[in-house]
Amino acid sequence: MSQIEAAKSGEVREGALHVVHVGGHSVALTRVGGRVQAFVNKCPHLGMPLSKGKIEGGAVTCPFHGSKFDICSGRNMDWVKTLLGMPLPGWAQNALAMGKKPAGLKTLSASERDGAVFLEV
Repeated sequence: MSQIEAAKSGEVREGALHVVHVGGHSVALTRVGGRVQAFVNKCPHLGMPLSKGKIEGGAVTCPFHGSKFDICSGRNMDWVKTLLGMPLPGWAQNALAMGKKPAGLKTLSASERDGAVFLEV
């Protein structure tokens, strides 16, 4: 594995997503507890971008279907709960999931040195 510079440290802020393109992939960078975290900017439900999602308590929520993920581990915390921010009843959640089982985010190893953020690729 090698490290590639993805962003300047000052571009990555707590509570906000900074999107970069690395190795043909869209990657979201943010800080959780001051530490840089990175994940592939794609919801595992339908592949929609998470870059407009809500960040809260170390988690990102998909703005399209309400799936929620732990940013540090990628663990799925909630699966397909809303449609464009509107809550759905259980039967509609199941229909919108389209048979897909809950899945986690693909996280990337990120480090910081000399004012830059590096990703393991």
